[in-house]
Parts: sequence; C-alpha cells; structure tokens
Amino acid sequence: MIINITYPDKKTSREISSQIGPSFSFIDRIKMKGIGCAKLQIKEASTEVFQLISANRDTAYCNIELRQQGILVGFNSVMRIYAWCIPYHFLNIYYNSGLLSIYGPKHNIKVSAPFNGAIDKKFLKKVLALKAATQSDPW
Repeated sequence: MIINITYPDKKTSREISSQIGPSFSFIDRIKMKGIGCAKLQIKEASTEVFQLISANRDTAYCNIELRQQGILVGFNSVMRIYAWCIPYHFLNIYYNSGLLSIYGPKHNIKVSAPFNGAIDKKFLKKVLALKAATQSDPW
C-alpha cells in the first residue's frame, strides 16, 4: 500500500500503524543501533511506483525504516513524500550483484547503493531477523 505522507495526520498514522505496526520506541532504537538505512538509489520499479518517481527529473532515491510488523519504504516525487508499507509476511528480499530487490504484495522495487557504495549488510540482517521473529511456526 502506497500512501502520500507529505502532510501527515492522525488518519494516515493510524493507517500505517494498522498495516505495519507502530514505530519502535527511543530505547528500542538505541538497542537496535538504528532502525533505518542510508539512502538507496532506485534502479527499477513496478508500474505504479515508476509513474510516481518518473515525474521527477532528478535521480530517484529511497530509504527504508523498520517497524514492528513490517518495513516502510519512503521516496519523493515532485514535492511529495510517499511511503510504501510492506508487512513482513508479504516481504521478499533478494540481494544479487549489488542490486537489492524488494517485493511486496502488489509492487516491487530494485535499488542499489549510490555512488558505487555497498548496501549495508548489517541492516539487511536486522530486516531478516525481524521478519523471522514475527513469523510464528505453525507446528
């Protein structure tokens, strides 16, 4: 679900919290040594996301924030800020040759580190650990 969060209000905050849970507390953020990643350059995206970012003539960037029940992928498009909410049970992440592919229920996005850098592997381990912790074993 992609939400316009340029001017956040209580309704959008409740909608995001119902999808991917509330944000972590300040103490939890310190214990986890951060809940966000550095900016990532968008290389490819699904149709709806691509239409939003293609209106912008600059290089498209995004960032990822961890939440208790999912992740929040934020990106800009012509003076607007959008957030893509992905619950952990719908999240699929693949990392191949410097390109990080993120798949959700309806959309996908492929990102890389800007300026020939590397994607933070510690952050990816946090994402995968939280995903594993939220998915309970049915047996």
